[in-house]
Amino acid sequence: MYYITEHEVEANFGMKMAIDAVNDAFKEYFNNTAGVDSRNRTISESSVLSTMPAYMNKYHITGFKTYVVTKEGARFVVLLFDSVSSEMIAVIEANKLGQVRTGAVTALGTNILHGKCSVFSLIGSGFQAETQLEGILEIGDPSLIRVYSRTPEHGKQFVKKMEQKYHCDISFSEDMRSVLEGADVISCITSSKEPLISDLSFLESYHLNIGGANVLSHREVSQTVMRSSDIVVVEHLEQAFKESSEISDFVNEGGKTVEFKDVVGESQKYKGNKKTIFKTMGIGLEDIASAYHLLKNMDLL
Repeated sequence: MYYITEHEVEANFGMKMAIDAVNDAFKEYFNNTAGVDSRNRTISESSVLSTMPAYMNKYHITGFKTYVVTKEGARFVVLLFDSVSSEMIAVIEANKLGQVRTGAVTALGTNILHGKCSVFSLIGSGFQAETQLEGILEIGDPSLIRVYSRTPEHGKQFVKKMEQKYHCDISFSEDMRSVLEGADVISCITSSKEPLISDLSFLESYHLNIGGANVLSHREVSQTVMRSSDIVVVEHLEQAFKESSEISDFVNEGGKTVEFKDVVGESQKYKGNKKTIFKTMGIGLEDIASAYHLLKNMDLL
């Protein structure tokens, strides 16, 4: 049994590998040779423990991501088992793993539903926003990158850090409309409780990734935007309905969603839409697939 640290994850698991891993996972899910259950939260007086189970027959793996959140912070691990022998394969520290695969999933969705990005607008400047940008840069070379943050000073620091890291020009604005104007790909990844994006009618076409909220008390996008889309995609409908106000309200009002496994499995069928939305909250299948590809890259499997 291997124990993989955050440092080892960072050294051996990059964005391209993560995109390949989640693409692989959703193809297997589409073919009914992989599966996943919704996130479960166990709430105590001082903590919230989340578990996210999944399996992939292709690699004979099963396991789950689990993490605990307290007032002191959060700790993430992935536990991976051999689904034939029942042996424990690895325990993997998973803060970095989760960050990278989150960016990889939206990059993959963007690539399938939209293609290469010309003008990328990033709403949010936190930890997860870093790999939203990295994922877009992995699948293309946008001519313009814009950032909006509700905390301007943090947003400016984020822009400076990302410009140095990726050697690209990024503009920052405190005006949301100016950041969204002319964008063809938008990623919103914040902890907002109220919709930050209330209207996109001034854009003729776009792909919108929504990735910041996975509790019903938070929402990043208005129902006006949700209803104006040509297609709304989710990773796992049951989980999305339990965790996303955007999705639960949209479905309750008669909206239809498509699961991401179908988009990956029949990608040509879903190309050509002008206004597309991908609501991502993270599922355990992404984590165990990422863990497997990480271990393979380290020559441990």
